[in-house]
Amino acid sequence: MIRFFYFLLMIAGLINSVVGQVQDNSFYLKILKRAEKYDSTDIPGFPKFTYQSPNDSCLIALRKKFKLDSIAGFGNETTRVLNLLHWVHNTVSHDGQHESGITKINANEILTAAIERNTKVCCGELASTLNDCYLAMGWKSRKIYCFPKDSLRVDHDSHVINIVYLYSKQKWILVDPTNDAYIKDENGELLSIEEVRERLIQGKTLIINPDANYNHISSVTKDYYLDYYMTKNLYRFYCPLNSEYDYETWGQNHKVVYVYLWPLDYQKKLPFKTDDYYNEDVKTTFNTYNIFNSKLFWQKPSD
Repeated sequence: MIRFFYFLLMIAGLINSVVGQVQDNSFYLKILKRAEKYDSTDIPGFPKFTYQSPNDSCLIALRKKFKLDSIAGFGNETTRVLNLLHWVHNTVSHDGQHESGITKINANEILTAAIERNTKVCCGELASTLNDCYLAMGWKSRKIYCFPKDSLRVDHDSHVINIVYLYSKQKWILVDPTNDAYIKDENGELLSIEEVRERLIQGKTLIINPDANYNHISSVTKDYYLDYYMTKNLYRFYCPLNSEYDYETWGQNHKVVYVYLWPLDYQKKLPFKTDDYYNEDVKTTFNTYNIFNSKLFWQKPSD
């Protein structure tokens, strides 16, 4: 019994040591640096990401109901994109501790619940809302799930943000509706998730917008958001293959396909494509692609 007691003390000490270690920013940066490299080999048979047309009836209804044209305004492309980011952040509050109870994952359901019932939602629901708004306004955008390496399986935290394609700059940019955040370099150029990750690894300048905030309660600073939180959560990614309104709502005869991007540092053997899996509980079929090629994952829209 005494030996067992000391064994428990040893385990507790190990856990405390790990927890203390992961609070250190340099710990996550070391992990991210080891995960810098990807494979550049082309993958025959890898499908294209698709983006729903703004002429879809659900997106037209969304655009009209919430007057998205007026919210975006009539400035340049960057200003209009950021206006929509600010509006979603200001309209829908975040709560990462409780379920929202919203079953249909689309902007209309989430915005209506937030406006009429003051419902707070998780970061994934915020990202779905912003993604639908961008699609409704004709921008190509994706919802990106960001995860830590978490080899010890003690970190259950992750984050979900968006990328939106700026035609005027011919590039993706990172936008985070939970924190009303976007990132620039030293020259004021907006950055993509891929660029933010590279610059964190290389120790280059990153600037978060000064009005970034959490629920208008506290400011979001570079020290926490980039040097700690996103450094931790930019190890691996996944996103829906098809960027569409209501795509992730489970239901009868519905299929959801996800694409996972892994760094070469991740050693576990993964199949390129999983077999279709039909989940009886949610009446939905799931399928995934696992790739190590970052260029394929971050590819520009084909048109």
